[in-house]
Amino acid sequence: MARLAVFTENGPYKLEVGEETYYICMCGLSNKKPFCDGSHKKTKDEEKGKLYIYDQNGRVEVQI
Repeated sequence: MARLAVFTENGPYKLEVGEETYYICMCGLSNKKPFCDGSHKKTKDEEKGKLYIYDQNGRVEVQI
């Protein structure tokens, strides 16, 4: 069953463990979850309060 998840962040969470640094995906688009792969760059021009759906072909704005 599909589900709709609302992600409010458009950048990764920086996690430092000892001398290692990891970036955790916070946008939900990464193909390397839980790690960031840079996919959040697609979300930089999103407008607050609008709903977007992302798939393999790109982004679609949803009118509610």
